[in-house]
Amino acid sequence: MAHPTLRHRYPKVRIPPVLNDEQRQMVIDCCRELVQAESYAGREAEAAAVAARWMRALGYDEVHIGAYGSVTGRIDGQAGVGTRLHYDGHLDTVPATARALWQRDPFGAELAAGAIWGRGTVDMKGPVAAMICAAAFVSRADLHGILTVSASVAEEAYEGADLTAILREHPADLVVIGEATALQVGVGHKGRAGICVTTHGTPAHSSTPHMGDNAVYTMMEVIRVLRELPTHDDPVLGASVLELVEIVSAPYPGTGMVPDLCTTRWDRRLVRGETQAYVLAEVQAALAPFGDRVQVTVPEVQVAAYTGATLRGTDFHAAWAIAAEHPFLQAALASVQAVGLPAQTCAPAYCTNGSATAGRLGIPTIVLGPGDPTQLHRIDEHLSIEQLLLGTQVYMELTRRVLSGAA
Repeated sequence: MAHPTLRHRYPKVRIPPVLNDEQRQMVIDCCRELVQAESYAGREAEAAAVAARWMRALGYDEVHIGAYGSVTGRIDGQAGVGTRLHYDGHLDTVPATARALWQRDPFGAELAAGAIWGRGTVDMKGPVAAMICAAAFVSRADLHGILTVSASVAEEAYEGADLTAILREHPADLVVIGEATALQVGVGHKGRAGICVTTHGTPAHSSTPHMGDNAVYTMMEVIRVLRELPTHDDPVLGASVLELVEIVSAPYPGTGMVPDLCTTRWDRRLVRGETQAYVLAEVQAALAPFGDRVQVTVPEVQVAAYTGATLRGTDFHAAWAIAAEHPFLQAALASVQAVGLPAQTCAPAYCTNGSATAGRLGIPTIVLGPGDPTQLHRIDEHLSIEQLLLGTQVYMELTRRVLSGAA
């Protein structure tokens, strides 16, 4: 059920907040310290310590470290009751591969050419820093609800799992996912499912292949069939996608032996309405002529957290979109416009923790973050300082609009 305050449009706030010099420096410093803390999935302890230290220094009412190592800070508004607004950004990053090609240290957080450089500046320690600081910069007099910010873990390995755990302890009525959108307002995105297809054959010596059944040859036919499957269209999110991302035969190494096993992993990008059962049934139906030589599954995922706990679940993440007329979306667009940017919407191509909040839990969610999305997972990733500071102001403005207490 929607929170009662959502029955009304949020009040207009005509004067955008302005960061002073000290606040600007704090946002930049927080971002740089987070980037300097190398934090691949399952190894976020140092970055989590940075996030927790900043929240405490900024006067959050509570700073909590979750079972999987995420950091959640809470700020209570004047009334102590009202809308519960939650900002989320993940601390983990993809690896900084191809180091020889980087022009700057991926964990140096160097300031140059009007930007902060390094792995995670855009994806997404810059947005995390902006959210942590923005929440604290808003005057308590403007807050009539509960504001929480999470610096979550393991999103790159298993999106949504840790945020689901966070929201069990810190329930929310509205969620902002801070992934980079260049400060356009993301109205939803495709979901994602991992699909494993395994073909079974009969082993034999490679000098007498006619005495066996090569599982790789069967898989070649399976691949042809799956690549011919039709896509499904969504008026907001676009077309579904099924893409082969991994293929492995067994035994491996396979010198001198006909492989009796071949496994492929497929990345299935989902549109709204596609369930796990539907996606499985579609692939199984297409491969039914192969009989028991083919097996199709949605794999289970396990991610070992730095705390010693393990995140577990099925690799399925639903698509979602917020209604165009929803007051939360309208408040976000007005907040972007209030700081001098065009009020534009987008549907990000990537999947986020929003698959958990909106796709699974049904919480109204938007994606909104500073940074150029083309920088995601790139060599020499960098975040414009202007975007970082504008993002901080947008988050402040949105917080004031949603938690103003006005009907």
